[in-house]
Amino acid sequence: MESRILQEIKEKLDIVEFIGGYVELKRVGSYYRGLCPFHQERNPSFFVSPERQMFKCFGCGAAGDVITFYMRIENLEFKEAVERLAEKLGLELDISQKETDFQEIKKILEINRIALNYYKKTLKDVKEALDYLKKRGLKDETIEYFDLGYANEGNFLRDFLLSLGYDIEEIQKAGLLNEKREDKFQSRIIFPLIDIDKKIVGFTGRSFPEKERAPKYLNSPETILFKKSRFIYGLVYSKDYILKEKEAVIVEGQFDFILSFQNNLKNCIAVSGSSLTKEQLQILKKYTNRLVLGFDNDDAGFKASLRAGLLALESKFEIYKLIFDPYKDLAEFFENQNTIENLKKVPFIDYLFDYIENKFDLNDLDNKRKALNLILPFLKYLDVVASSFYINKLSLLLKIKEDFIINELNKVQIEVQEEPETQVSYFTNRLFDLIEKFVALSKLLNKEEEKEILLREMDYEFREYFEEIEFNEEKQDILRLRMLYEELNTSDLEKEFKFIQKEILKEYYKNKINYYKELINNINPEDLENLLKQVKFYTEKLKILEKNA
Repeated sequence: MESRILQEIKEKLDIVEFIGGYVELKRVGSYYRGLCPFHQERNPSFFVSPERQMFKCFGCGAAGDVITFYMRIENLEFKEAVERLAEKLGLELDISQKETDFQEIKKILEINRIALNYYKKTLKDVKEALDYLKKRGLKDETIEYFDLGYANEGNFLRDFLLSLGYDIEEIQKAGLLNEKREDKFQSRIIFPLIDIDKKIVGFTGRSFPEKERAPKYLNSPETILFKKSRFIYGLVYSKDYILKEKEAVIVEGQFDFILSFQNNLKNCIAVSGSSLTKEQLQILKKYTNRLVLGFDNDDAGFKASLRAGLLALESKFEIYKLIFDPYKDLAEFFENQNTIENLKKVPFIDYLFDYIENKFDLNDLDNKRKALNLILPFLKYLDVVASSFYINKLSLLLKIKEDFIINELNKVQIEVQEEPETQVSYFTNRLFDLIEKFVALSKLLNKEEEKEILLREMDYEFREYFEEIEFNEEKQDILRLRMLYEELNTSDLEKEFKFIQKEILKEYYKNKINYYKELINNINPEDLENLLKQVKFYTEKLKILEKNA
């Protein structure tokens, strides 16, 4: 099934409105709550998130996006559900693909995770690159928090991935190789591109040391996972701050974003090369209707601000300009020991008036025309009162009649181009659902010691997931909802806690056993004996647990 269609369906269907046609929903804070349509219940355990465009039932575990809901509620196969929704929305459907490329997506995510760990380890070993980051003002904890890495010159990553059993085509599809099937990122500081669902969808590499003929920045090519015109760098970290401040500051690149975030300007995001797109604006609209443009103070940054401002106005945002003169960019601003108190913002239209006054000789007729061409498109989006005010101001500034300005304004036409993009849905398995419930119960009952005992039984990735639920800002709302649900619906929290504790271990042991069994036919003979020991070890632990249940 063509992934473009999936994205268009999700963009055109608001999940709250759509599910509200099947389920009576009532607003609870930032969420909507109702009785789950997929199982019988008296107390509502079904929640819908308008921000994330997803649903989750804490009773039966059902979760997903609008397409998943439609499949379940109408008892449809994936293909049939998409076809019906596309028909309802009047979308043209190309069904040249029979599957949704799920396996390819899964493989790319695996490869990207390994690549990131490899880059992070390499950075620790390359003192010059690490020193450069610190010279730019980044703290050790910042480097770690944003998972920065380094790619050495050579094909070390490619050869490492090949040694792990991945084939060259899989590595190429992940976007980690160039046309010659060499490492794409060489001699570059690496910034992972992490989407709102915390998936590593690609990478940006900043040349270091800089080479004369090499591009300064290099991005992953577009893949089934990474679509440049939809990706917003930093949104996964800043979205809650954007909601709190009710505005988003848009900067040009990764260094600007990271230094801004480190210096407490946390409601910011970055767009690659300052090329803001309409698709990115549609995503940002979920969080705020006010944007502050913080692009570089050079000609390229100014042109990018003009384009971004028009796109944003067309999408009905309020637009401001971030002022950080005399510095070239926000990275340089913070590198010079400035703080956010030294920043100021002005309405974008006022910024443009200041710009033409300071940059143009307005006694020159050609410059009057340039000034008109610059400002008129922005006046097009103002209401009658504001438009009249600025037309008068422009008339006085350029010393030309208002009637002429109005006539020229009526001639202005603005075109906005769109690109279709894709998005991938993500679903957790039962073990992760149990862990989420366990964390909620452990907090309600203050069971930190029991939690630590359980964690000692589990691999690092599961320990990491516990921490993610507890400390990651993206998970906080879901965790609070879970705690609220458990308090309202569980008669004996202590008994439920002990039950969930055992269920987690049982599920964990089963997963380990199944994983090792899958490896048996794909492992070197010399490792087989140790593998069989692991299967036996976890099988015995599972038997003991089930016997004592």
